[in-house]
Amino acid sequence: MATEVPRSFRLLQELEDGEKGVGDGSISWGLETDDDMSLTYWNATIIGPPRCPFENRLYSLHIETGPEYPECAPKIRFRTRINVPFVNSSGVVDLRAVLPRGWSKNMTIKDALRHVWLGMQKAKGVGHQPQEGLTY
Repeated sequence: MATEVPRSFRLLQELEDGEKGVGDGSISWGLETDDDMSLTYWNATIIGPPRCPFENRLYSLHIETGPEYPECAPKIRFRTRINVPFVNSSGVVDLRAVLPRGWSKNMTIKDALRHVWLGMQKAKGVGHQPQEGLTY
């Protein structure tokens, strides 16, 4: 029988990974405020993937890991305006559209952000993007 890691321990590890800059640098994440003892509110940045309408643009996102995380997926919302099919008019990301097999409790914030980045890279028919710097 597998041992469940407490939510706070899991999120502390994810915070450490984000602060270390794990990955290729195209995504980063960390707590919104240093005094968030519940580890609920996060900021993230995505550098737009190459060879697509988002190339070299910086996108700011808000992430909320509710009390059910990691059993339930985090809520992710773009702060920077973007036109892409899996983001609604308020900036909310539909993770079901970018996670081919759905959310799994073994996934992390990094995994969710990576799939958002891949969704941006694969997006078709996105056309004109909002002026850089516009927010929701």
